[in-house]
Amino acid sequence: MFRIGWIFIIMSIMLNAEKFVLVTHADSPINTLTQAQVRMIYLKKKRFWGEIKLVALNLPPQDLLRKTFENEILKMNSTQLDSYWIKQHYRGYRPPYRVESIESMILFIKKVEGAIGYIPVSKVDKDLKVIYRDGEL
Repeated sequence: MFRIGWIFIIMSIMLNAEKFVLVTHADSPINTLTQAQVRMIYLKKKRFWGEIKLVALNLPPQDLLRKTFENEILKMNSTQLDSYWIKQHYRGYRPPYRVESIESMILFIKKVEGAIGYIPVSKVDKDLKVIYRDGEL
């Protein structure tokens, strides 16, 4: 009975979780990305878009939106990602920049060319361009 209760709680959280989008500055030459491209950018396998250096942004590790992004897009949990980045460290690669809040992510994206990040759909404004919609591309 106890397990069933936890399953309902987890399912209700997942159903109530707001959908996210990946955004960049409105003037960016990037128009759309596939899930595979997003994954390559966040795992630092793709670091440039033409001449523009890509700057992938992450929220803090405990953030629910980050966990959702990692599970749905990167298809990795935090343990797998930690292991991945330990190996990448010895190859000279660092994980995406971490910002402390969605608001800081939005400000960073608006000011830094090539910056991309995931935010709730409700936070998109005219200065941001949606380049990936969760589950749509």
